[in-house]
Amino acid sequence: MLPRTLRRTAFITLAAGLYLLAPVVARAQFAMCGERAPIVEGLKSKYNETRQAVGLIASSGVAELYVSEAGTWTMLVTLENGKSCIIAAGHSWDPSPSLAQGSGI
Repeated sequence: MLPRTLRRTAFITLAAGLYLLAPVVARAQFAMCGERAPIVEGLKSKYNETRQAVGLIASSGVAELYVSEAGTWTMLVTLENGKSCIIAAGHSWDPSPSLAQGSGI
């Protein structure tokens, strides 16, 4: 089990790394870009994915992670100009277990 701070740091590092790869991915014609709202609605309706994490990418944008109960996942980056791009997607997402909390622990 990883502490919450470590999980958050790992997510932000992953998001920043994927953001840096965005120009390469865009040139490869892999990234799907457009308005954020229709992309998010498509993730929900087609894959049943909901937002599980969000983080800022310096001052240039926001990274969001969408995950479904079936294990599909999508990384969405929205830039300052409002353009959103799916920069990564996959399957078999395995969430880290939460740390137990309470008085009896």
